[in-house]
Amino acid sequence: MKAKVWVNQLVEVTIDEKKFDKKFMESFRNTFYDFDDISDHIKHLAQLQARGFENDFIEGYGSRDDMGIQLEVIDQDEEFA
Repeated sequence: MKAKVWVNQLVEVTIDEKKFDKKFMESFRNTFYDFDDISDHIKHLAQLQARGFENDFIEGYGSRDDMGIQLEVIDQDEEFA
């Protein structure tokens, strides 16, 4: 059997905005992705959570606790395509 399934998740992202200062943003942009503002980071972190990433250390950010990052799937829905 083969099937295509849409999986939609609602991810709640909490961050410490103070940690995402100009110096951090510039360093991240030069090393990883060309993110212009904090919303780019929030979307990226939500995507990591949706894909099942559960490590305390997140490349580019460091420790979740140090950056005030909390990620939680608060709703999920699946349906056949």
